[in-house]
Amino acid sequence: MWQTLYMCARYTLTKKEKELLKAYQVKLPPSFEPNYNLAPTQEGLVITADEPEIAQRMHFGLVPYWANDIKLNFSTLNARSEEAANNRTWAPLLSHHKTCLVMADGFYEWDKKTGKSIPYRFVLKDRELFTFAGLWSQWKDKFSGEIYRSFTIMTTVANQLVANVHDPKFRMPVILDRNEENLWLSKDLSVPDLLSLCNPYPDDMMNSYRVSTLVNSTVINKIPNNHPDLILPSN
Repeated sequence: MWQTLYMCARYTLTKKEKELLKAYQVKLPPSFEPNYNLAPTQEGLVITADEPEIAQRMHFGLVPYWANDIKLNFSTLNARSEEAANNRTWAPLLSHHKTCLVMADGFYEWDKKTGKSIPYRFVLKDRELFTFAGLWSQWKDKFSGEIYRSFTIMTTVANQLVANVHDPKFRMPVILDRNEENLWLSKDLSVPDLLSLCNPYPDDMMNSYRVSTLVNSTVINKIPNNHPDLILPSN
């Protein structure tokens, strides 16, 4: 399944509006709803370098501006930080400072060492809300003028906590500390300086716990699988 190939392919943003506003002094879009199983093509909340005063809805899984349509290629869910500066999709976004903070409060990874897909949720010890380093793009339909904004999550090598659950050769999302968040949105930083922020988050600042295999499905009966029970610990 594709979630074993890409990091991060599923995450959560479950806090209420007042908690988001307390952590990040930005204007939120109307009718924000928590998401316990945010999957590709769904809308997440991002803060861009172009408009750092607002949080915007964008689709998870980047569609490049030069794409023929908005059909998602799963290879654009994540951007490998070590290769981004030389990648034809990511390099222009970095050089034009199309950077963003992807708001989150956890992410999922799957342990498949036994042949089964056993999900774990990863959270931070010091912050209930945090951000991933991201890049965003705007696609425009040349006939209808339709605008489609989307984002990718930067990845780096897995720390030991993630590697213990996942295969060590796979990766983890780039989690920024509060000082790094401002730097990631800075338009004064060079591309090498931006990418120098893409490091594994310290093991001792994170926790993980097993959750129900119910989270393995993104859609049930054509309805997004999204409810609070998905983030509860499971034995």
